[in-house]
Amino acid sequence: MEDESYISTSRLEAFYDAIIAIIITILVLELPQPATASIPAILALKTSYFSYLISFLVCANIWQYHHVIYNHVEKIDSKIIWLNILLLLVVSLIPYLTIFVANNPFSLLSQVLYGLDFILINIILFIMAKYLIRIDPENAKLKDALLIKDALIVPSVLFLIGLAIAFMGYPIAISVCCLITIIRSIIYSLK
Repeated sequence: MEDESYISTSRLEAFYDAIIAIIITILVLELPQPATASIPAILALKTSYFSYLISFLVCANIWQYHHVIYNHVEKIDSKIIWLNILLLLVVSLIPYLTIFVANNPFSLLSQVLYGLDFILINIILFIMAKYLIRIDPENAKLKDALLIKDALIVPSVLFLIGLAIAFMGYPIAISVCCLITIIRSIIYSLK
């Protein structure tokens, strides 16, 4: 007999996919239009495009990581659902923080809040990964897919490096470190 405290992942995955699609749509809709149809006007918005690129890649990476994880998950419970809801709460701040950092690229506060959102996402994913393994400890494919240490340690170290550089007078270092982490994660996932 199936344990009734566990449920299927299909509705959670569909809900998650829809929310990520909405967040990505909001990101692109928040991009400002150039003042004129000229290359200098487009180049004037480079910080908005840079912030958009990082945020888009963060969302795509989170979606891809979530998909890989739940491809191997056979059962979830209400704690996993609430961890996913908490994750979506933090991810849903990405469009707001993207505009904040795009409008204030050299502000320590905007960069720190942007980076902290990124770190919170990784912490929630880490907690979720640990809990999913606790639910299904015999699932070797799930353990391989989660790569728990890489999911939290590398982004945290890079964020701390960016934070240290930011406090030395270069706040944009946090965004650069977030971008490096995302590119590293994407390259790693393609292997």
